[in-house]
Amino acid sequence: MRKSALTFGLLASSLVMLVIMPFLNQNNSFFDVMAQEYDKYGDSSYSQYPTDDKKYECRTGPFEGFFVSSVEFCKHVKFDDNKRDHSRDNNQTGTQGPPGPQGPAGPQGIQGIQGPIGPNGTQGPPGLAGQSGITTLNDTNTYEVTEFMPQVNVSEIAHLQANCDPGDFAISGGYSLAVESTDRYQTLNDNRNSPDEPTDGWLVSIQNIGRDPLFFSASATCFDNPPAHIP
Repeated sequence: MRKSALTFGLLASSLVMLVIMPFLNQNNSFFDVMAQEYDKYGDSSYSQYPTDDKKYECRTGPFEGFFVSSVEFCKHVKFDDNKRDHSRDNNQTGTQGPPGPQGPAGPQGIQGIQGPIGPNGTQGPPGLAGQSGITTLNDTNTYEVTEFMPQVNVSEIAHLQANCDPGDFAISGGYSLAVESTDRYQTLNDNRNSPDEPTDGWLVSIQNIGRDPLFFSASATCFDNPPAHIP
């Protein structure tokens, strides 16, 4: 009788194990899934669903739309502001800014090698012939001017010049004594005046070595360049 009861107990225990094994297997799968879901969200700092420890929803930043344990995670990583702006502006180019100030001039470069000498140009046509010059001196292209010295006292030296018109030049010249003058004098100069003088003419210089005052005149024959001389 005791052996039969033991046998019945073993059979009942085996039957119970066979009944509950499927439930245990299903429960293990359920526990595995829950563990994976927990690992998916429990070990990270954010979640797609609010939990007791992740109850802050990010409205901006890289975790926008996720629930995190602290608002610090919402601004933990910064996006490229330029890319965000471009995406919001539909990739439109912004208004071009004003040009910047001109920079300083750079240093002068090294002078290049001198190029070869170019060929000679074509000879131009001959110019027009000029007018013939004056070949004869006469009253139409010469004139005479005379200057008088009022008085040269004894032992004095006097200078007298007969000047041509500006632009004309003296061809010849001379001097003459007045009737009242004696022949006691000394000629120091009787010639064309210096070329560096403003006006060309004839210069006479005389020293009175007599006993009476001296009177004389100087004259010049001038070549008449245009405009014509007016007497």
